[in-house]
Amino acid sequence: MTEKKLFVFDIDGTLLDEDKQLPESTKEALDRLSATHEVAIATGRNRTMAKEVIQALSVDHYIVCNGAAAYSQHKQVYSNPLNKNELKKLIELSDSNGHQMVYETVDELRRRDAVAGHRLSTGMKDVGFPVPVHDREYHHFQELVQCLLFYKEEEAYIYEENLFQNYRFVRWHEYGVDVLPVNGSKFHTIERLAKYLNYKIDQVVAFGDGLNDLEMIGHAGLGIAMGNAEAEVKAAADMVTAKNTEHGIYLALKELKAI
Repeated sequence: MTEKKLFVFDIDGTLLDEDKQLPESTKEALDRLSATHEVAIATGRNRTMAKEVIQALSVDHYIVCNGAAAYSQHKQVYSNPLNKNELKKLIELSDSNGHQMVYETVDELRRRDAVAGHRLSTGMKDVGFPVPVHDREYHHFQELVQCLLFYKEEEAYIYEENLFQNYRFVRWHEYGVDVLPVNGSKFHTIERLAKYLNYKIDQVVAFGDGLNDLEMIGHAGLGIAMGNAEAEVKAAADMVTAKNTEHGIYLALKELKAI
């Protein structure tokens, strides 16, 4: 692979293994990759939650909150906040159905309810983070880039049947869903970051595993699904590599002759 490309990596389930650790083979692979190609991260995490991985890999370009903001050389180059007009309706609907909500900015999480329920607590634990601090009125004073809502798939009809023109809902957990701007996604923002860095979309190589990676895997110049990826993501990919616990990133980059 002689042409310089922009390689974009998801964090959870892709860069990190099941224990939220960065495999040594992955770190070595990205260190070598960054010597000849551009490396970026695209994650559902906010900037604070992604900070440790960004620093460990010395990455200068990153997309956080499922595309809500992009940074290049640690400077924000794009932002896509949640529409405020529909937020009141979303909050009223979630409250009336007993579904807990977490507000999210590019750097912080705050929970709406004083007592964190089982779904919220389990969802946060399963992604390796503590339950957010309680601040019911947080959304009045901060610009939100997404919300986390905690409901099961069988309850999706309450929100997802065209009730919200400005939001889209992407599931990341049995109990948890990301609420994003309707035009917001990792791929939407990758397009903008690529343009900012003077890359065409066919020069982008994307690695991912989850449903929030589906669009970038399907539309990047080359989409690579991890061996542990959702079946739908694998089906959309140009290539499926080994699992994140089986040196999948290292093996894929070697096969592509990128390292």
